[in-house]
Amino acid sequence: MTICISDELDDIKEELINRGYNVVNDASIPCDVIICNLKNGGLVNLNVQGNIRREGTLVIDSGRKNIDEIEYILNNRVYSSLF
Repeated sequence: MTICISDELDDIKEELINRGYNVVNDASIPCDVIICNLKNGGLVNLNVQGNIRREGTLVIDSGRKNIDEIEYILNNRVYSSLF
């Protein structure tokens, strides 16, 4: 699994690398997962329009999530309930 992550999320990137994930900042590499802050224009800032798979790419809004929550989403490919 290749994870593309926004440049401003270096702390999350380093923690994912430490946990054994393949993480890149290069949006020109096709990726399975995109982690960004959607409220700060995450997808636009990554410029990933040409490299997103039409089906199956998981987009995670880093928002207020900690590394354990992000890893849970990566492993289960689901978000927990909002309420």
